[in-house]
Amino acid sequence: MQQILNTLLRYKNFLIYISLLLFSIFFLSKRSFFHRSFINQLSLGLSGSIHLLKERTINYFDLIEKNKILRTENEKLKIYELIYQNQLLESSDTINFPFKTIGTKILKNSYTNARNYLILDKGFKDGIYSEMGVISNDGLIGIINETTENFSSAISILHKDIKLNVKFKKNLSFGSLLWGGESPNKMKLVDIATINPVSIGDTIVTGGMSAYFPEGIPVGRVKSFINKPSENYYDIDIELFSNLTQKKYAYIIENKTRKEIKDLENNE
Repeated sequence: MQQILNTLLRYKNFLIYISLLLFSIFFLSKRSFFHRSFINQLSLGLSGSIHLLKERTINYFDLIEKNKILRTENEKLKIYELIYQNQLLESSDTINFPFKTIGTKILKNSYTNARNYLILDKGFKDGIYSEMGVISNDGLIGIINETTENFSSAISILHKDIKLNVKFKKNLSFGSLLWGGESPNKMKLVDIATINPVSIGDTIVTGGMSAYFPEGIPVGRVKSFINKPSENYYDIDIELFSNLTQKKYAYIIENKTRKEIKDLENNE
């Protein structure tokens, strides 16, 4: 209390000056139209500046929520975009399209081992479970393997034990894509019979014969191939569209009909 009194005594002249100034302004605003108008304009300008700053601050922080909404819409459109670009999905097919996407961030990504994995920032609390496909904005990434409450691990397509069902876009010849443990942008396409024509640059897309990925997602292009006369199948090298060494964000694919498909497979 004594410190407060000491402070008031120390600045008493300044406080008296401010008090008299405010009283004079108040008195003038009541007695003079000119001064009242000037004070009102000054008050309005100050009030407007404060509210403008407040509005800009609110809008800035509101961008976080707007970005979430835009990201959700982007997730819904991403899988359609990948397929429409390759004209493999008719507009009428979207009505019963059983896939949806969930955006995720890649926390860890390996691509130099024989068996590579990724860690993603979505878990079972986000609706993620094993055997869901993972794609990027330009191709395939992997398949969900395990999940915790907040995180999940995915087997990368750069894994020597994984085979992906793919096909040629031009003639629908089906085969299996596998990684030989070499370059992270190069994979092998096997089981393509030599009765099917193959050319350098042919586009390879997902075949749709698994519950992981929908049909028609771009995978890569034919980089080279060998037609061995003594064999009935090509030896084909595929160059991936997606650079898996530079991925930071991805989309997890949920197949809403997966359980029905699995039940039928188990019954067989």
